[in-house]
Amino acid sequence: MTETNGMRDESIVRYDDRQPVRGRALLPAIAAGLGAGLAVFYIARLLAERAPMALEPPDAAVRAAALARTRG
Repeated sequence: MTETNGMRDESIVRYDDRQPVRGRALLPAIAAGLGAGLAVFYIARLLAERAPMALEPPDAAVRAAALARTRG
């Protein structure tokens, strides 16, 4: 099963008789990928809605009311 060519042995047996992949065999992998993508999207959307990304500066009326309350 092996051939010697002086320095090292090289295998003459080849294992490349693979079957072609059909669409039916790929369906579980595609479904798992879509499910994982949807789960990540859902979690990211929940986190984005939960906390604001940037705080908005308060307008002048709100700031004035806050100052008036503290002077009291």
